Amino acid sequence: MVYYFKAQVDTDFETEQYNVYMGRDKVENDPLIRYSNPKNLWFHVDKVSSAHVYLSLTNQQRLQNFKSLSLPSQLLDQLGQLTKNNSIKGNKMASVTIIYTSVDNLVSDGSMDIGTVTFKNQQLVKRFNVGKKDNLVLNKLSKTKTEMSTDEFIANEKSALVQYEREKKDHQRQLQNQQRELAKQHHEQKQRNQDPYADLFTEENMHSNLAVSENYEDDFM
Repeated sequence: MVYYFKAQVDTDFETEQYNVYMGRDKVENDPLIRYSNPKNLWFHVDKVSSAHVYLSLTNQQRLQNFKSLSLPSQLLDQLGQLTKNNSIKGNKMASVTIIYTSVDNLVSDGSMDIGTVTFKNQQLVKRFNVGKKDNLVLNKLSKTKTEMSTDEFIANEKSALVQYEREKKDHQRQLQNQQRELAKQHHEQKQRNQDPYADLFTEENMHSNLAVSENYEDDFM
């Protein structure tokens, strides 16, 4: 079973909603790691056993580099409270450190205990602190809680991944077109710099010079 929550973040213009999910127990950890979008974010209490909490990013956010990705502090606080609250030991502590990274930075194989993960790159793990339990935050999240079977979760994630890969290819194609256009403009500018008279013989300037000549002749008629 997979639990879903909606975290809300208030901005100056609107209220943004983020989908957060976690497995009912450690048995779900492996399929969640395996089938979650590789760019979704994984949260855990540092050095203490806890639930694995995930944040679904938008396809636009997934195209960003993890190092440069910035999440609202209000969102991080909700994710931290939920993760800490689902840690037997961490929930009793005054404060804990929450670690998070993208799913594709996780390593989990058959040689490890269920729910155990390591990281491909430790430098791609971010941290933030969470203080004492905030019942107001937790109650708001609890009111949005829904459930989904693990099989349904897998089916949904597979379908969403197809859409993500399609949008990713479109984005890459647009970047390539932009790079080609910039390279073309750079080449043309370089040619103009080498031949300072090149612009004088463009069709546009020829028309412009002709008009100036005609106006000049009109002044003497």
